[in-house]
Amino acid sequence: MRKIALGAVAVILGLGVACAQDQPCDRYIDYMCACHDGEEGFDCAELAETYANADASVQNECALELQDQKDQDDKDGVECDA
Repeated sequence: MRKIALGAVAVILGLGVACAQDQPCDRYIDYMCACHDGEEGFDCAELAETYANADASVQNECALELQDQKDQDDKDGVECDA
């Protein structure tokens, strides 16, 4: 019984840590708001609302979008320290 209780505590703590970790959509929003705020087609509030509580498939999409944007910024000579 004690092993089961300890296992349950470990699972709960693991979930808490996983939820607290930085997510790809958070990084995407942070980058876009720091580097492209005010540009046509970029709205920080809209991005935050769109990607709030995103599931795993959307997190993957955010990771790809972030990399694509960083690649485009490098190509265009856009410098951002976000």
